Amino acid sequence: MAAPVTAVQYGPVTSTIYLNSLDRYPNGVPPAASSNQTTATDITFSIPGLSNLATVQVYSTLTTSTWFNQSGYSAISPAFYTNLINLVDYTAGTTYLITIPPTAQNISTLFGNLGKYVMASGYGGSASGNSVPLIINANTGAPTFDPISALTGQWWTWYDVAHTSPHSLGWSRVTTAPDGTNIANRRQLFDLLGLANHVPSVAGLAGVQGSGYTTAVFQTSLFTLTGPIRYMDMISPQLTNFAPDVNTNSNASSNVIARFGATTFNINLFPTAGISGKVMKVAPGSTSLRIQLVDDQQNPIPANYPVPVPYQGALTAGVGILSSTLSNLTFSGISNANTNFPAGTQVNILQTSGSASGWVPGVYQVQSATSNTVVVPYVTTSANQISNATYGFTIAPVWLTSKAGNQNGPEYQITLVGIARTTQ
Repeated sequence: MAAPVTAVQYGPVTSTIYLNSLDRYPNGVPPAASSNQTTATDITFSIPGLSNLATVQVYSTLTTSTWFNQSGYSAISPAFYTNLINLVDYTAGTTYLITIPPTAQNISTLFGNLGKYVMASGYGGSASGNSVPLIINANTGAPTFDPISALTGQWWTWYDVAHTSPHSLGWSRVTTAPDGTNIANRRQLFDLLGLANHVPSVAGLAGVQGSGYTTAVFQTSLFTLTGPIRYMDMISPQLTNFAPDVNTNSNASSNVIARFGATTFNINLFPTAGISGKVMKVAPGSTSLRIQLVDDQQNPIPANYPVPVPYQGALTAGVGILSSTLSNLTFSGISNANTNFPAGTQVNILQTSGSASGWVPGVYQVQSATSNTVVVPYVTTSANQISNATYGFTIAPVWLTSKAGNQNGPEYQITLVGIARTTQ
């Protein structure tokens, strides 16, 4: 009886596989029209000869060094949802979503601006003027919760100055992003600011209220432990490890080709090529190779990265301002208001003519919009306190962003060396 035919692996390298993410485009050149550009975070490459290979060794991997700028050097990244946090008003029993614009600011810079973003939210809008309703202080040295032992690190405090009787304020994580994405298990601004087990401020008389404070240290410089993600994995369902990689992160991928760390996320943390290079099994019958990029929580790397674009269009004009309730203002005569200024976005309202006593122009977050009106939160002491049908103003988007095309990558190159699938 003849011996059974079995697959064995032997001999030198028989094939070299070179992958370039730009090969998804004809001639490897991105189209000029951004609407025709696609993302590099999930590509399936057609490789008919792959079925002849039993194993491949990762020879080299390379990503561009600039794609991660939107989140590697800034904690504020809409692409990773780290620009959202909830302000909790324990006194009133309400929660307000605070949206941070996608500017290139680190955490230390954010503390100087956070009170202003609160002012532009539903919690802001005080008729007392343009004062910031929330005072934020960053502290170096002895933390508030341990004034005797000066631990190394930085902490921060806050308290309410918007009310005659200050409210008790704290913070919470966001469960669902405005676009409907469930972000409950993602690393958020709440985590980056060290708000785990924080102590809310204490409601009391103006000027004597107790400050809220953090009990976890935060860092002003962003590294892989404090940024939106700790590392990025390159994975493929057609390649598997001979044995699972051992990781401290329970969410780590089981079929990871390469892991990119450091601030720019362009350095493969795994050994490649040679005697120590990573070798992976090729699934029998594979004629294509799907390459995916995921974060340390196994979330797909965002397809596009919001890029701040200065507003260059003509300023939209409007006429008429009215405080129909005690908590908001209605601006009228605005063309395409619900399209150009949807709820949740920030707008800059500037006076052009007339005078509306008690109104302070500035940046506000849109509460709601119709075809020709925009409503923003604004606290008044009586209904119709602010009423001027001929008040002229301009209204413009403040943090206009563009998600067209694949402006920030990541683009990559991979070289694999293969051993043939042979029989004897």
